[in-house]
Amino acid sequence: MYRTIEEGVELFNDLDFFAAHDFFENLWMNAESKDRLFYQGMVQISVGSYHLLNKNFKGSLNQYKKGTNKLENYVPDYKGIELDILLEKIHNLITDLELYLSSGEIEIKTNKIPSIKKI
Repeated sequence: MYRTIEEGVELFNDLDFFAAHDFFENLWMNAESKDRLFYQGMVQISVGSYHLLNKNFKGSLNQYKKGTNKLENYVPDYKGIELDILLEKIHNLITDLELYLSSGEIEIKTNKIPSIKKI
């Protein structure tokens, strides 16, 4: 399978979002042009999740929006990752974050951070 990406997926799924960010950033910096937006999106999803864990809700929302905009170019799956499922769950978090930031009516739970599913 796509061994170069598996380590980043594992870091993300282990909730080590800072290390996942570093891993995907390295792939992004060395990627061919057709893969650059994908890896940059993965960096931003990792950073958004890091911010969410640390209760930086504005930062999380900002990074999730940027990341999903990039990753939508690669659905339904890319490099062995089921992006359609990941993006659906991140979009649910975006909705929750927007509602929280506008009204404070809901509680943001970090257990809603999805894991990355591989094909």
